Amino acid sequence: MSTSRGSEFPLAVGFSGLIALVLSLMALPVWLMAARPDWLGLWVVYWITRQPARIGMGMAWLVGLLMDGVGGGVLGRHALALAVVAYACLVLRSRMLIYTLPQQMALVFLMTTLDQLLCHWVQNLSGHSTPNLSFLMGPVASAILWPMLAMIGARDATMESWR
Repeated sequence: MSTSRGSEFPLAVGFSGLIALVLSLMALPVWLMAARPDWLGLWVVYWITRQPARIGMGMAWLVGLLMDGVGGGVLGRHALALAVVAYACLVLRSRMLIYTLPQQMALVFLMTTLDQLLCHWVQNLSGHSTPNLSFLMGPVASAILWPMLAMIGARDATMESWR
């Protein structure tokens, strides 16, 4: 029995978004908190790269707003950051698709760094300053995780071409 790709899409996006949200909220030891990958940023980059017509700035903003509501803190902080990352992904999508894996990793690092910088900028504006730049370890971890996500996408594209 064959199912259409369109009916699988909302389930895949929703499930992966839920996993990214849980991983973003999961408690970690204090020494490991700074190196937490930007799971929601990776989610936005991955799905906009794969399905730009279905996932866009609005969806990224809603997911960021959900993160703000569930995670606490300044409302709109993640929403703003993920919407800007989504816009950057939409602009750079065609380049991302032809880049080599190390170039993609560098671009993912830059986009998740932008996400973290915007989140911390809004946090600083609200009076909760960040004492150092250790929050930039998360984008490094995100860039390191990108090849695994890219392989999942490549495997799915290969499987789809066989059908």
